Amino acid sequence: MNRYRKPIIGALVGGTTAGGWLIVDLILPEPIGDYLLFGLMGIVNAGVGWQVAKMTDKRQVKSEPLKQLTTDAN
Repeated sequence: MNRYRKPIIGALVGGTTAGGWLIVDLILPEPIGDYLLFGLMGIVNAGVGWQVAKMTDKRQVKSEPLKQLTTDAN
């Protein structure tokens, strides 16, 4: 069951995010709302990408000392 947890959570997050953008698009007035929405989507996606890159970098930094220890021991 643990194997399916991450894909299900990812699908739920993606679906709710898309639904949220759709609701905001329907609420905002037509010409100005589209520009605001696309700008907001760009900012949010850039922020999410930055956080993912930060987490990936932390993960690499954690695993690098282990590699150094094993190569120095030989």
